Amino acid sequence: MPLMVERKLFKIGEGGFAVTLPKAWINYHRLKPGDTVEVVVDGDLIIRVKVKTEEKLI
Repeated sequence: MPLMVERKLFKIGEGGFAVTLPKAWINYHRLKPGDTVEVVVDGDLIIRVKVKTEEKLI
């Protein structure tokens, strides 16, 4: 699912920042509030869905 969008950072509290994820990406991965994503920073920034424990067993 190739998707390229621009997002702006917004400040949270004293030292944090946040960014929203595209609704199409959220829907595609069937995410809901409380689900977890992984943020990997290694030259590039990668956001990927964290697989739930019960899904790993299947």
